[in-house]
Amino acid sequence: MVYDNIVLIGFMGCGKSSVGKVLARQLHKKFIDVDNVIEAEQNSSISDIFETKGEEYFRTLEQKCINELTQNTGQVISTGGGVPIHSTISETSLIIYIDADFDVIVNRLSARERQKRPLFNDESRAKALFDQRKNIYKELATFSVDANQTIPTFIHVIVDFILDKRVK
Repeated sequence: MVYDNIVLIGFMGCGKSSVGKVLARQLHKKFIDVDNVIEAEQNSSISDIFETKGEEYFRTLEQKCINELTQNTGQVISTGGGVPIHSTISETSLIIYIDADFDVIVNRLSARERQKRPLFNDESRAKALFDQRKNIYKELATFSVDANQTIPTFIHVIVDFILDKRVK
């Protein structure tokens, strides 16, 4: 199978954007962060969109963005944590699940970073959401990487996997 794009999925704060930037550089691909695209198009933060227009409106924007992005090829796309639950991803995309334990995610995120994420406002609700989504991420992924190790270590694992596949 030839894959057009590499799409990173996983729970909010697992490192999709950080990993995506490095992967794109190493693989000579364009990096795109879905949340950044939406914020630029809406001229508003994700938190503000959730607060003023609601989650359903945001999820509609997210699906539209994914549909548009996957029309192109040669990209590393970092998605929001809810994309696999609320959206469909092109079957020509290599979907990589950044699989980090909840406590690892919490430790990686500063208090300021957690505040920027509307669904992370209540840590116990965030944990319940994490538990609810974990198996969905695993089922949708072409490849899962253990993201509990250092970021450079698991990026190396991803690059090795990708180089074994045919990705445009």
